[in-house]
Amino acid sequence: MTIHLPISTSSKKKETVILLHGIWMKGLVLYPLAKYLSTQGYRTICFGYRSLQDSPSKTLYHLHHYIESLETEAIHFVGHSLGGLLIQRLLKQYPQQKPGGVVALGTPFTGSIVAQRLYAHQLGRYLLGQNAEENLLIESASSWQFAQKLGIIAGTRSFGIGRLIAPLPQPNDGTVSVAETKLAGMTDHCLVRTNHTGLPLSPMVAKLTVTFLRYNRFTQ
Repeated sequence: MTIHLPISTSSKKKETVILLHGIWMKGLVLYPLAKYLSTQGYRTICFGYRSLQDSPSKTLYHLHHYIESLETEAIHFVGHSLGGLLIQRLLKQYPQQKPGGVVALGTPFTGSIVAQRLYAHQLGRYLLGQNAEENLLIESASSWQFAQKLGIIAGTRSFGIGRLIAPLPQPNDGTVSVAETKLAGMTDHCLVRTNHTGLPLSPMVAKLTVTFLRYNRFTQ
């Protein structure tokens, strides 16, 4: 079962932003970012999903059908961590999407060292849930080959539980290294001084997200 939490649903807003949270999180963590995007003229929707119980394929099936019900001229996506990987797979499996941009926050596109370490142990695979079955966090994603422009924001404050699980190359956000976030075919990439959990809560990240959605780059 998925939960869709609209922050702003005015039909007068021609552009919609769908936000996807990461593993072990809920849609509520995206509320501050969604609220800010709403003040900038976007209709914003936090798409909640069961990151452990449901497989990525099941989540994307529900997300696709939810998107089909929306009346809007453009759909942008913002994904935190696992959310960014889900967006990439959505565009691959359901390519007929409305125009828009994509912003990924701390998404390990080249595979997560922390997830790989967890996957090596039975308890770790349990903590990864259904994502372990489809290796979404384990394997390196293919290059970005979609019409939607991709902007990636990575954190550089090395504070997080990931450091206790596996050694991370510097710089990193405590869970994902900056190198893991870089993907061939991306449009732009920038760094923010915050940790992994703090990315969707950062006012700077919110401003950079709006800039990218408007200009397809992080600097005006």
